[in-house]
Amino acid sequence: MERYTGGVTRAITVRLDETDYASLEKQAHKVGVRPGTLARILVHAGLNGNAAEPDGRAALERLVRRSRRLSSADAVALVADARAAFEPDR
Repeated sequence: MERYTGGVTRAITVRLDETDYASLEKQAHKVGVRPGTLARILVHAGLNGNAAEPDGRAALERLVRRSRRLSSADAVALVADARAAFEPDR
Protein backbone atom coordinates (compact mmCIF):
# COMPACT_ATOMS: atom_id res chain seq x y z
CA MET A 1 0.00 0.00 0.00
CA GLU A 2 1.31 3.45 -0.86
CA ARG A 3 1.82 5.87 1.98
CA TYR A 4 0.64 9.46 2.06
CA THR A 5 3.69 11.65 1.45
CA GLY A 6 2.28 15.14 1.80
CA GLY A 7 0.11 17.57 -0.04
CA VAL A 8 -3.57 18.34 0.18
CA THR A 9 -5.98 15.80 1.63
CA ARG A 10 -9.66 15.69 0.76
CA ALA A 11 -12.42 15.01 3.23
CA ILE A 12 -15.66 13.17 2.56
CA THR A 13 -18.70 12.46 4.66
CA VAL A 14 -20.04 8.94 4.96
CA ARG A 15 -23.51 8.51 6.40
CA LEU A 16 -24.19 5.32 8.35
CA ASP A 17 -27.40 4.19 9.94
CA GLU A 18 -27.38 3.61 13.70
CA THR A 19 -26.75 -0.13 13.38
CA ASP A 20 -23.76 0.28 11.07
CA TYR A 21 -22.28 3.08 13.18
CA ALA A 22 -22.67 1.01 16.35
CA SER A 23 -20.87 -1.85 14.62
CA LEU A 24 -18.10 0.50 13.47
CA GLU A 25 -17.71 1.85 17.02
CA LYS A 26 -17.59 -1.66 18.46
CA GLN A 27 -14.94 -2.83 16.01
CA ALA A 28 -12.92 0.37 16.46
CA HIS A 29 -12.99 -0.07 20.23
CA LYS A 30 -11.71 -3.66 19.85
CA VAL A 31 -8.65 -2.48 17.94
CA GLY A 32 -8.10 0.69 19.94
CA VAL A 33 -8.76 3.32 17.29
CA ARG A 34 -11.43 5.93 16.71
CA PRO A 35 -14.34 5.01 14.42
CA GLY A 36 -13.21 7.52 11.78
CA THR A 37 -9.72 6.02 11.74
CA LEU A 38 -11.11 2.53 11.28
CA ALA A 39 -13.40 3.74 8.49
CA ARG A 40 -10.39 5.29 6.73
CA ILE A 41 -8.42 2.02 7.11
CA LEU A 42 -11.29 0.03 5.63
CA VAL A 43 -11.69 2.46 2.72
CA HIS A 44 -7.95 2.29 1.99
CA ALA A 45 -8.07 -1.51 2.07
CA GLY A 46 -10.97 -1.57 -0.36
CA LEU A 47 -9.43 0.96 -2.73
CA ASN A 48 -6.10 -0.84 -2.78
CA GLY A 49 -7.64 -4.24 -3.42
CA ASN A 50 -6.52 -5.56 -0.02
CA ALA A 51 -10.00 -6.45 1.15
CA ALA A 52 -10.69 -10.12 0.54
CA GLU A 53 -14.38 -9.59 1.20
CA PRO A 54 -16.59 -6.65 0.20
CA ASP A 55 -16.98 -5.53 3.83
CA GLY A 56 -13.22 -5.44 4.50
CA ARG A 57 -13.23 -8.17 7.14
CA ALA A 58 -9.74 -9.36 6.17
CA ALA A 59 -8.28 -5.89 6.67
CA LEU A 60 -10.08 -5.57 9.99
CA GLU A 61 -8.80 -8.95 11.17
CA ARG A 62 -5.23 -7.94 10.28
CA LEU A 63 -5.67 -4.72 12.23
CA VAL A 64 -7.02 -6.62 15.25
CA ARG A 65 -4.08 -9.05 15.18
CA ARG A 66 -1.59 -6.20 14.83
CA SER A 67 -3.15 -4.16 17.65
CA ARG A 68 -3.01 -7.11 20.05
CA ARG A 69 0.76 -7.30 19.61
CA LEU A 70 1.24 -3.67 20.66
CA SER A 71 1.91 -2.77 24.25
CA SER A 72 -0.14 -0.05 25.85
CA ALA A 73 1.57 3.31 26.25
CA ASP A 74 1.03 6.37 28.40
CA ALA A 75 1.05 9.25 25.89
CA VAL A 76 1.60 11.90 28.58
CA ALA A 77 4.63 10.06 29.96
CA LEU A 78 6.05 9.59 26.45
CA VAL A 79 5.77 13.33 25.75
CA ALA A 80 7.30 14.20 29.13
CA ASP A 81 10.22 11.83 28.49
CA ALA A 82 10.78 13.27 25.03
CA ARG A 83 10.75 16.82 26.35
CA ALA A 84 13.22 15.89 29.08
CA ALA A 85 15.52 14.30 26.50
CA PHE A 86 15.45 17.31 24.17
CA GLU A 87 15.34 20.02 26.85
CA PRO A 88 17.36 18.72 29.82
CA ASP A 89 17.55 22.18 31.50
CA ARG A 90 13.81 22.58 31.65
